[in-house]
Amino acid sequence: MASIYGQFAKHVSTAEEIEAYKKKIQATLPAPETELNLQLFSGEDAEAKKAVAPSITPADTAEPKPFTAMLNGTATNQLTNISTRSNPPIVDAITGNATIEQGTLKVFIDSYNELTGGLRTSTHKLLDACTIALTQQNNYRGKDDKLNPLVTIPLERFMELCGIPLTKPSKDKTRRKVKEDLETLYHISMEWTETSGRKTKDFAKMRVCDKIALVRGNIIFSFSMDMARYLTNAYLMQYPMELLKVDERNPNSYHIGKKLLLHNSIDNNRRKGTANILSVKSLLEVCPDIPTYEQVLATDRALDRRIKAPFETALNSLSSFISWEYCNSKGVPLTEEQLQATDYGTFEKLFIKFDVLGAPDQTARLEARAEEAKARADKKKRTSSKKKEDKPA
Repeated sequence: MASIYGQFAKHVSTAEEIEAYKKKIQATLPAPETELNLQLFSGEDAEAKKAVAPSITPADTAEPKPFTAMLNGTATNQLTNISTRSNPPIVDAITGNATIEQGTLKVFIDSYNELTGGLRTSTHKLLDACTIALTQQNNYRGKDDKLNPLVTIPLERFMELCGIPLTKPSKDKTRRKVKEDLETLYHISMEWTETSGRKTKDFAKMRVCDKIALVRGNIIFSFSMDMARYLTNAYLMQYPMELLKVDERNPNSYHIGKKLLLHNSIDNNRRKGTANILSVKSLLEVCPDIPTYEQVLATDRALDRRIKAPFETALNSLSSFISWEYCNSKGVPLTEEQLQATDYGTFEKLFIKFDVLGAPDQTARLEARAEEAKARADKKKRTSSKKKEDKPA
């Protein structure tokens, strides 16, 4: 079988072709009108301060900010919870294509048996980094004709963000892993449904990306136009750069961390006062490497060792940006009886109360949104009243 990188011939065959593609994308972009405020790098980074550009070329002295804005949507959020190692997909014996379902999401992976990586934590981290770059170089809910789907991330910069030392062995290993993850993402397409209020919207089958390469020390990743359009019109979350550094040897850490952060970023949760509380049950559902209660009972019945212990280990590994404790619904502290309990039934019914350390204060933004909503409601009420007055008797 040809090597993963050798297979790039069917995507982007030469470095010159990459440069030509980048120039083609640049030629379609209008002159920037405003300076973006979605920065992956620090305020002192002159390159990151530039207006819309098709690549990220930070200064060598740049330091990542603790948090940065990242686009996210129902589809990519559900994709985050999938691990093909823990939950192998259904593979068609004739075509070799794989299918995985997660919530309302259906994932298709073409030529799955030819891939060496599959969906794993490193794949999700790479997609996060590319999505942050997409966020940085496009206006949120901006015009389609200004949408730039092509991102470029220096491999060494990506390694620094992931906390990987810049040694030759580490570079070689990371380069190999990134090539595998790029190939996996290139083979993925998705279809899903989303519910908003009483309405349900169906999304047709959509590719994640349509151009990939790792050339001249740069990760090249072009989102499909449909996916770029979807994400830039979806939602924004505050992403702690420390999440990229979580140890991939414990994949539960990334999955739990992303779930907590997404929950904390939802404005409705903040308004209801539930943004920092999640049930143990809902967190276990996003941990593909932690077996279910039924699976453990069917084997060695070691519930504490195989479920509770790895769950707490994963939460503790996020201590650089998340603090946590057990609680009851609505944040009510545990009773003395619960503190002394050792049975699984008590554990499963508990909640996690957490704080995202150093997260930007969202109070002013939420107040502004509330005022805008009130203004729209008042305007609608006045319009409705005027129509009634103008209606002939």
